[in-house]
Amino acid sequence: MHIAFLYVDAGKGHITPAKALSDAALRLGHTTVVANLFETLKAPIINRMSKSNWRLMLHYPRLEAFIDPKQDSRFNARMIRFFGTHSHAPKDFKAWYDANTPDCIVVTHFLAGCLIQPIVAHLGLPVPVFEYAADVVFTPRLGINSDLDRLYICTQLGKELAMRFGQREETISICPFPLKTQMMHTEIPQKQQARKNLGLQDRFTVLLNLGGEGIGTTDFLEEVQKRNLDWQIITVGTLSSGTKLQYKHFREKYPSFPLYTPGFVDNIQDYICACDVQAGKAGANSLMESLYLKRPFLISSLLYPAKPTTQFFARHKVGWVENSVKKQVDVLQSYSGDERAQREMETAFASLPTTFDSDAFARMIVEDAEKLLRKNVADD
Repeated sequence: MHIAFLYVDAGKGHITPAKALSDAALRLGHTTVVANLFETLKAPIINRMSKSNWRLMLHYPRLEAFIDPKQDSRFNARMIRFFGTHSHAPKDFKAWYDANTPDCIVVTHFLAGCLIQPIVAHLGLPVPVFEYAADVVFTPRLGINSDLDRLYICTQLGKELAMRFGQREETISICPFPLKTQMMHTEIPQKQQARKNLGLQDRFTVLLNLGGEGIGTTDFLEEVQKRNLDWQIITVGTLSSGTKLQYKHFREKYPSFPLYTPGFVDNIQDYICACDVQAGKAGANSLMESLYLKRPFLISSLLYPAKPTTQFFARHKVGWVENSVKKQVDVLQSYSGDERAQREMETAFASLPTTFDSDAFARMIVEDAEKLLRKNVADD
C-alpha cells in the first residue's frame, strides 16, 4: 500500500507524528510520501502565515488563549471548506494526487476535516481520508467532520470531546500514540544510569522543554534560585534568539547554578529518563513521550488545544497544570520531598490506559484503508 502523510508546518507537533507513522509503514513493507499539506495545494503564502502565526502565539500565550477559541468555530470550518473547494486548491491537489497516487491519505492536522476531505470529495477521488488528532486529548471544531473515513485520537477523553463537538462515534478510533523511531527502538536507561551517561549530578532534576520553537523565559529558573533549592535544571531544544539572551543573562548573574542547556538533542529519551519531572508548554509530543517514559509533566503554559489536558490529569493523576511560576515551584517542591506522592505517581503510571506504538498504529491505518477500498470496489 502507498500511504500519503500530510502535515502542517506549524511547530513539530504535526510533522513528528507524520514522520513517525511513515517510518512505521516503511518497516511494515509499505511505501509512503510525506508532504506539507499547503505544498500539495500550492499555497506558500498561507503556509508562511500559518507558521509565523503559531510562533507569535507561542510568544504571547495569553493572546493565543483569547484568539484561538474564537477562531475555532463551525462558521470558520464552513468558510475554509467553501474557499478550499472554490479556488485553485482542487486543481493543484489533483495534480499532486495524480503524481503520487496514494491508496490512502493520513493528515496529522485538523485541516483534514475542513479542507482535505472536502477537496477529495469535491474531486470524487477514490481514496480514504484519515485524520490524526495530534493534540491527543482534543480535536478542534475545525477538525470535526463525520464524512471523514476515520478520525484517530489517542485518548478516551479525546474521543468523548470529539463526540461532544459532533463527530459520529462510529468514525472515531482510539489509536496508540505514534512514538518516534529512535524512542521506540532505543534501550531505555534507569534514572541514575541516564544521569551518569549525560554527566549530570544525582539530585532532583527538572527537564524544561521549550518545544520545537525554543521559546521561553528564565522565570522558573529565577524562582528556583530564589528559594535556594538543591535541584538541577536541564533545558533542551534550540533556544530562540530572545530566549537565548535571557539564559545568557541568567548564567552571568548565577554562574554556579546547575543549569544544563545541551541544545537540540536526538536522544531526548535519555534526558527524560534522567529527570524526575518534565515541565513546559503542553506540546503533544513532549507530553506523551514523558508519559511513555513514566515521568510526570507539569504544564506551565496551557494553550487552547491543550486545555482538556487539565481533565486528563484530573482523571489519571500523572501531571499538573499551573500557569503561575511560583505555584509551579510550589508543586514541584512539595513533590520532590514527598515519597508517598512519588509512589502514588508510579501507581498512576502503571494504570494509565494510553498505549504507545507507531507500528501498531500504522497497522491500524492499513487495515482500515484496506477495508474501505474493498468496500468501495464491492459497491462499484
